Amino acid sequence: MTMLDELTDDTARLLAPLFEPITLGNVEIRNRVVMTGHGTGMAKDYLPTEQHVAYYRERAIGGAGLIGMAFPQIHPTSQDVPGEPRAWLPEIVPGLRRISDAVHEHGARIVMQLGHGGRQGHSTFTERALWGPSNTPCPFNLEMPKEMETEDIEEIIEAHAIGARHSKQGGMDGVEIHSGYGGYLLASFLSPFSNHRTDEYGGSLENRLRIVLRVIDAVRDEVGPDYLVGMNLQGHDFSPGGLEVGDAQQIAAAIAATGKIDYICVKAATYNEAHQNVPDMQHPKRIWESLAAAVKEVVDVPVIAVGRINDPLDAADILSLGHADMVAMTRQQIADPETVNKMKAGRLDEIRRCIGCNQGCIDRLFNVTHSSCVHNPAAGYELELGIGTLVQATFRRRVVVIGAGPAGMKAAETAARQGHEVILIERRDRTGGQLRIAAKIKGRGEIGGVIDHLDVMIGKYGVDLRLGWSPTADEVLALNPDHIIVATGSAPGADIVGNLAQGITHTPGLDQPHVLSVWDVLDEDKPVGHHVAIVDDGEGGWKGIGLALQLQGDGHQVEFLTPLPYVGAKLGPFSANLAVPRILKSGMSTHPFTTMTAVDGATLRIVEEGAPGTLEGIDTVILAGWHRPVTELYFALKNRGVTVERIGDAIASRTMMEAVHEGERAARRVPATR
Repeated sequence: MTMLDELTDDTARLLAPLFEPITLGNVEIRNRVVMTGHGTGMAKDYLPTEQHVAYYRERAIGGAGLIGMAFPQIHPTSQDVPGEPRAWLPEIVPGLRRISDAVHEHGARIVMQLGHGGRQGHSTFTERALWGPSNTPCPFNLEMPKEMETEDIEEIIEAHAIGARHSKQGGMDGVEIHSGYGGYLLASFLSPFSNHRTDEYGGSLENRLRIVLRVIDAVRDEVGPDYLVGMNLQGHDFSPGGLEVGDAQQIAAAIAATGKIDYICVKAATYNEAHQNVPDMQHPKRIWESLAAAVKEVVDVPVIAVGRINDPLDAADILSLGHADMVAMTRQQIADPETVNKMKAGRLDEIRRCIGCNQGCIDRLFNVTHSSCVHNPAAGYELELGIGTLVQATFRRRVVVIGAGPAGMKAAETAARQGHEVILIERRDRTGGQLRIAAKIKGRGEIGGVIDHLDVMIGKYGVDLRLGWSPTADEVLALNPDHIIVATGSAPGADIVGNLAQGITHTPGLDQPHVLSVWDVLDEDKPVGHHVAIVDDGEGGWKGIGLALQLQGDGHQVEFLTPLPYVGAKLGPFSANLAVPRILKSGMSTHPFTTMTAVDGATLRIVEEGAPGTLEGIDTVILAGWHRPVTELYFALKNRGVTVERIGDAIASRTMMEAVHEGERAARRVPATR
């Protein structure tokens, strides 16, 4: 099947630029789609693993043109977490060879990044001081670095060359000098925001460029003229006194003029604006496109555009406009490693779109584990869940799944892909469960992409979807199921779950008509008064935060109560870096370390920072905390002696990631043989 068989002529023509080959240096790349380097947390003992091999192989199978391997650290002062390899170790070479062989087997090319976090790292795992150009801490990690001495600079230059040597020995197609962007080490030398030196490595642009040009020279001398060498560069610091577009153009032009760099990948921001380093759905699509275009105007080497590019037509448009020579669809290919193949085959509706939540990828790295994806359970688990691992059923079973939220839909899709007969039952008149409700919050609509994808897939694989039905145990058993999966989700309870954790067994006044749940507001359109109290009980997610920002923006006066140290404390660090300032600037009143103990008409009785108090004149109270699992059907079936399992929020109220992943794994437990 070709693209032209499935797509209209116009769409095929628009997408065509993505599939044109391109040569970087002496390396021919089969198409213009890049998966840039990104932390995976998959190293063991600081060396590549078979998990790495499977992860990168999956993206090569899926059609990517160029893949970046990150974030091999070039020096002991840059070991942020134990999950990333150490490029200075000769022992890294065999693992690199296994990765490059796997990628090459499936037609893609791969470069290894040479990374150093500079002052934006942390010393927990090294017990060595961070290194930076100046004696000033990163505004995000807030750890004081050592101002590098001349001999330190020499050591870092040599370390880049050693990393490049090991990359070449490992069969990689090239290296990418990573830290010329994002406020990492080389970028921190380039920018007046972080470089306050007065010697030959500070002050003028010529001086600030000196270490970067010396690194390029050292790498090129090490690998020779025919090896691929790329460079990450900053298009804008978005930080006070930092680099702006014009500065970026001067730096790019100087680097390209060396004749020693084969491509430039343009990114942006420092940890002063950490939310832009891995921009989530709070940011627009194609966020850094204009920066790539500005750099492309002044250089004669290929330029890669990066930043929230998850739509094939957007990617192709960037190329058609001449704003870049290649496009990075990095998180998109975490979400769906087969993105390129699906584009080529005209299966655009089957692409699992990145929703920009960051929950499964970058947020997990902050928890010192490997990356994954909210709605691609195979991401990071390719060895057990990846392409070709789903065993096709030789004995077709009837699988009944109750609940068409993300957990139930994923279970139904996976069981149907396996070849089973699947009946999916949902009490509402639509699929999606809580995600459909969450997607109604302004700025959070992309969450619905998880359900949109599953809607397509359960249709493709012939799932028997029965909406508007809340069956009894007898009715479920009357379907003669061979396997039952209960995914009935969770719902707001009659009390505040977080208060129970505080030892408050009953919160008086919650039965009054002006006390609502988030569901009441978003799904039932119940009216909300002017003065609103949103009560988070420690759940701490976007459910309460997103609604609070929406109501405040719509002209309501919001009081936000939370037992946490601040509103947004449980969001991923990069997302919180933008969300918390948005909350503080919105005009809402926040009440950290606060519990609501009773609702007495328009008066809320609270305990704030340990002291009893009240909030007066409240028109509407909205409970935005933990839900309770809906379990009646599960226990009714279990008590019949039937083999049944429950997944997602029907076990415990958690997130969409647990729901989707548990749906996949539950379906794979359905026996495929007699």
